[in-house]
Amino acid sequence: MIIEVFALALASTVRPTSVAAVYALLSQDGPRRLMGAYVAAGLAFTLAFGAIVVGATQGIHIQSGTDKAIADIAGGVVALAFGIGVLSGLIQGRHSGDAPGGRLQTALDQHLTVRTAALAGPATHIPGLFYVIALNLIIAHNAAFTDKAIALVVYNAVWFALPIVALVTCITDPDAARQLVRAVEQWTRDHAREILLVASFSVGTALITRGALAL
Repeated sequence: MIIEVFALALASTVRPTSVAAVYALLSQDGPRRLMGAYVAAGLAFTLAFGAIVVGATQGIHIQSGTDKAIADIAGGVVALAFGIGVLSGLIQGRHSGDAPGGRLQTALDQHLTVRTAALAGPATHIPGLFYVIALNLIIAHNAAFTDKAIALVVYNAVWFALPIVALVTCITDPDAARQLVRAVEQWTRDHAREILLVASFSVGTALITRGALAL
């Protein structure tokens, strides 16, 4: 389960809106405070969302191996459908029209405060399809509470890997942090589609295979 959760989270780290927001925040005066607010608020929001969803199903126990297999297959089918959508062009896997910071940076530049940065954290990390699939895995496999908590933390830590690294780097060298995010932004524009395809097809295939073997 952790491997699939990690792969899904890795695909989520390439969100152009998140990269743009981080670059915009690092370009301002006092980037440490802004980045700290962004990361803290964003993590609090996404962790709370996951905890609420998992906690709401805490009393629901899937005892049947068939039910677990069906849950795996359902998650796999959704992941594959997303990958097919990206492959066919129905779902855009890259946003090449945004420069570092892009339109989001322009908007943030108008009135950038710690409060604005804190609001941007959740706004650029709205739970999407990959998070929903990851939560489905965590719920369906009836792991112990500690294991569920670890899976949630793993997903969110990987999802926020770039902002966290940027924040840590910014504490000692803001210029280096900006250069890092600029490089990641360019790499993301070049490889976002491939990452989404690899993640969706590999996780989808793994889940369907595991579910089919368990039936």
